Amino acid sequence: MMDWKELSRQDQRTLQRLYGGGSLRNCDPDIISRLQQLGLIEGKERRERLSPFGRALLDHTHARLKVRLGAP
Repeated sequence: MMDWKELSRQDQRTLQRLYGGGSLRNCDPDIISRLQQLGLIEGKERRERLSPFGRALLDHTHARLKVRLGAP
């Protein structure tokens, strides 16, 4: 599985935006294209969403962060 740290900060912000229920309106098309090529998002023309792989990456990253912070 891809690691969160392998992504650029811009890529991370874009994925967090989708994970939180937001849209990619006004996002850089190059970032969207790159994330689609990596298989992290799917869809097109303002209907992009996290792919199952993208959701798994963010769920895994979120779980690791909770453990690190000692959150329940």
